[in-house]
Amino acid sequence: MSSDALPSNDAARVQSEAALAEAPVALCVVSDDLRLLAVNMQMAALLGRPAQEIVGHPVDDFLPGSSALVRRWFERVAAGRAVSEQEWSDPASGRTYLASARAVPDVEGKSASLSIALTDITRRRLLRAGLAQRERRIGVALESAGQWVWELDIRSGVVRRSPRWKMALGFGPDDTPEENERTPWSIIHPDDRPMVVQRYEQVLAGSSDIFEAVYRVPDKFGRWRWILGRGRIVERDAEGRPLRLLATSVDITRQKQIEEELAATVRQRERLERELIEANRRLTELSEMDPLTELPNRRKFDKVLAHEIKRSGRHKPSLALMMIDVDDFKTYNDLYGHIEGDECLRRIAEALRGCARRAGDLVTRYGGEEFAAILADTDESDAIAVATHMLRAVRALRLPHAGTPQGIVTVSIGITLYDANTPPLPSPGLIAGADRALYAAKQAGRNRILVLGADGSMSPVPVADGVPPAPDGTAAPGSTARR
Repeated sequence: MSSDALPSNDAARVQSEAALAEAPVALCVVSDDLRLLAVNMQMAALLGRPAQEIVGHPVDDFLPGSSALVRRWFERVAAGRAVSEQEWSDPASGRTYLASARAVPDVEGKSASLSIALTDITRRRLLRAGLAQRERRIGVALESAGQWVWELDIRSGVVRRSPRWKMALGFGPDDTPEENERTPWSIIHPDDRPMVVQRYEQVLAGSSDIFEAVYRVPDKFGRWRWILGRGRIVERDAEGRPLRLLATSVDITRQKQIEEELAATVRQRERLERELIEANRRLTELSEMDPLTELPNRRKFDKVLAHEIKRSGRHKPSLALMMIDVDDFKTYNDLYGHIEGDECLRRIAEALRGCARRAGDLVTRYGGEEFAAILADTDESDAIAVATHMLRAVRALRLPHAGTPQGIVTVSIGITLYDANTPPLPSPGLIAGADRALYAAKQAGRNRILVLGADGSMSPVPVADGVPPAPDGTAAPGSTARR
């Protein structure tokens, strides 16, 4: 007889049995004495036995250890309580199932059996365990690095931070730091907030793919800690509008402190370098300065003369060199003493310095009572004008000297020249030439000027007694003004 010809109750029963047999999940029916009354194909496949070999056996024969769980379910049903889903692990296969049950009433409406469904969640459990382990590892890494994760719901403005943000800032699990989750940037230092908002708005506008900002937030003790926040948009609506920003924050306070310490060290080093350069400059000046007269010394003279000769060889300018000696200075020291002798040299040095006013003129103390002058870009007439000025300026000091025919301190000057039309001489040659002219001036009676010519001849320069040139540099009467 076909199923269509069956009475309605029998047809319903057949349909129910067919539905049970073909159900896509593993199903069975267990009696209150914990025996299997029926199993579908999925359950038979799960248990690895034909259905006829399973029905009538205790549940523990095929689902070892499950009887305790089934018994508790019957107790809950008898007490009128709901039966909740539970995980059950098969010790034999090592698989895990999600078990759920529903009471099956008998003809009298009593719960004489349970319909039980098993869903294999072994893979899900493994994935969940792996995810939990990964989360733990990530959590440890974030905690070690002082990081936390946060997300911003852009539409609502709500920001949610992982619990580690409290730990990173020194708060305990039970602490409740002040923060407003509906104001995304509420915990940021007010001075840093405009910059952070600007970076955020750039991401919203699409001008930047990544949100990145360095700012300060307070820790548990109210100290401002430096934070590096980085994130990106991770969710958009159908129109492409940003919905959610996911980011991490890391405490970089120590790095900032190191940067500040390094910057302070660099600043200190730069300051020390400037001081060292200045000290070296001063030391160089002192090493090239005569302490008595405060004129450049012999060392400076030699350096400048070598430089000017080298320059002359390239550019062919003229150069004048003067050797200047205080007349009868030994006698002066014998008559007036060394203290007065030192003062005499200081006064003469000041007078000579006042006569050489161009940037290229150098007056030095060559040694003892002898001075020297280098006049760059100077021809013979200019050199004679300067020498005349010097001679008369020393005379005008009117320093008493009872050991000279004039009764005052005077000087003798020897000049040698190099001009653009003659080959350059080495320093010793120029110095020797000026020294020869000075010696000749001494031999001729002192208190005079002699010029050594290119042919080796000596030319005296007459200098009449009188008032020296004016302090403004006007040349002495009869002399040639310097160009």
